Amino acid sequence: MMLRLSFAKGMHSSRLAAARFCSTVTACPYGRTMAQEMHMPTVDHCPVVGDTPETSCPVEHHLTRKTSLYAMISTMGKTQLSAYVAATALAGYVIGCGTSPLVAGAITMGTMLQSCSANTANQILEREHDKAMKRTCRRPLPMGLISPLNATLISGTELAIGTGMLYMISPTAAALGLLNWFLYVGMYTPLKRVSATNTWFGSIVGGIPPLMGGVAVNGVIAPQVWMLGTFLFVWQIPHFHGLAFHCRRDYEAAGYKMLAFSHPWRASFYSVLMSLVMAFLTLVVPSAVGMEVEGVWYYPLALAANAAMIYKSLLFHQQPVRHCRGCFVFSYVYLSIMLAAFMLNHLQPMHFVERMIDTYTKEESTPLIE
Repeated sequence: MMLRLSFAKGMHSSRLAAARFCSTVTACPYGRTMAQEMHMPTVDHCPVVGDTPETSCPVEHHLTRKTSLYAMISTMGKTQLSAYVAATALAGYVIGCGTSPLVAGAITMGTMLQSCSANTANQILEREHDKAMKRTCRRPLPMGLISPLNATLISGTELAIGTGMLYMISPTAAALGLLNWFLYVGMYTPLKRVSATNTWFGSIVGGIPPLMGGVAVNGVIAPQVWMLGTFLFVWQIPHFHGLAFHCRRDYEAAGYKMLAFSHPWRASFYSVLMSLVMAFLTLVVPSAVGMEVEGVWYYPLALAANAAMIYKSLLFHQQPVRHCRGCFVFSYVYLSIMLAAFMLNHLQPMHFVERMIDTYTKEESTPLIE
């Protein structure tokens, strides 16, 4: 009896020792309870090269069995990311000279619903692979909080409503949205497990929403809208490569093909190169395509934003392990600044102020007739 107890205790100790050893190589997505049992740190770490706090791969969500349906729909649809996508469609509508608030609202909501649908469909297809990634393992589908069938119904409903809203204002915009949905779900999603070129194809998806907004104005895509679509296509490269390098071992463990671990130097170099291209697109191209630019404030703002983006990309290229996340996070800040600058410049606030001043001056200089 004592011999069996000693043997069992020895086997248990061996398992714990093995678990400690394995934890330095890869992280179990559901290993928090075991880690507490073994008195190990419960801080989530991504098994990135060097395994330093700066490169810990974040968990997207901490959902539980009590998570509401609304929260699961929001998580699967990536509502924050979809809001950015919708904002680019709105920007396309505004700089394409659209003026109707009703159409602008329909473009924004329709694009967001289509984006939510595509993100949900992506997670349905990748649910088994998401289990192997620390960043995605707590999504609703990998955790079994919702069935693939119900998720499919949600995705289909979002796609139908979003496409219907777009169709009512512009059938061409609705068709572009459907094309973008199939590019994301049918091409980009499976390509991620085949070739590292998936990032470039995925960038096409990011460049189409501004065209949807632009074509909704009068059925024609203006040159400045093409410029915005190209800008969004290029922006995806430093944005995604920063994220992919930050969690490159996560992607590798799930079987995805990414430059971040196959050719890391090339991934960070492309980020610098595309940041330079974005500077050209935002500082030189606007006037070249006939946009009326308020240079007093636009050029200093765009110059500062581009300088910061190039600086972040250079840091990522020089010290990728330390600065990959910084490049990824700042890309959102940079995009917000430039989208706001494009739309505000289209409204010509300085010209509006000048007209107000001229009107006031004329009224003051007009003599009163008694």
